[in-house]
Amino acid sequence: MLYVFDASFIGALIIPDEHNPQTEKMYAKIRNEDEKHVPHLLWYEIANIFNNLIRQGRFTGDEVTQFFPRLTAFNLKTDFETGAAYSQKLLILCSDYHLSSYDASYLELADRKKAALCTLDKDLRTAAKKCGVAVL
Repeated sequence: MLYVFDASFIGALIIPDEHNPQTEKMYAKIRNEDEKHVPHLLWYEIANIFNNLIRQGRFTGDEVTQFFPRLTAFNLKTDFETGAAYSQKLLILCSDYHLSSYDASYLELADRKKAALCTLDKDLRTAAKKCGVAVL
């Protein structure tokens, strides 16, 4: 099976004080051999999340560094779709579903790959359901 992970889902899996039973239950349905995809944007979002954790004093830099092995273990496949036509697709999704372009990138990837979207974002979950993308 194919999945698209967003930053909210990954953060809840790897940041200790953001773990929750819902996320763990969702992730338990995914097998190691299943393909897990992310847009290129995810890596910027993860770096920003980790940076904010340090700046807020929630974790030290050394503690955040300990999150990377778990992130690597997900074996995420990065999608590098770019260009004007891609931006136009994102803009249409933004307009149709009242999303940010960041959230639209996850929706677009899940739709294009015919993958289930793994997110904790309520608006993104709602948009995915409306446009026929499976949500884990």
